[in-house]
Parts: sequence; C-alpha cells; structure tokens
Amino acid sequence: MKDKLEKTGHKKLYYRLKAFLTVVLFALAVFALGAIPVGISFKLAEAQAQADSENSQRSSSSGQDDSGLQEISSNL
Repeated sequence: MKDKLEKTGHKKLYYRLKAFLTVVLFALAVFALGAIPVGISFKLAEAQAQADSENSQRSSSSGQDDSGLQEISSNL
C-alpha cells in the first residue's frame, strides 16, 4: 500500500494545518456557546434596571401628584 502522503499528493504541512484549523474552530465554537448565556444575563440585567428606573420615575411622579392634591384639599 502507498503511504497517505504519496497517495493524496498532499504534504505534511497540509495535514498539520488542517488539524490546527480544526482545533481552532472547535475552540471558537466552545467560546461562542459559552458567551451566549453571558450575553443573555447582561440583557436581562439591563432590562431589569430599565424597568426599575421606569417604576421609580412613575412612583416619584405619582407622589408629586398626591402632594398637589393634599395641598389643594388643605387650602379648601
């Protein structure tokens, strides 16, 4: 039987680069899969912070409305 290098006509560097590329792509895929939950966590925290700030704005504006009503009723 012929050697794999002679049979395909590829050099040793071809197989080393192919193996290196496979390892790099696998590491990149693992990194991408690990980054998904982190991105989701940041988006959830951002949405929660925005909701909290909207709630605090609403409560502060409703508190001002109540104080205005109290002033009007005290003047009567």
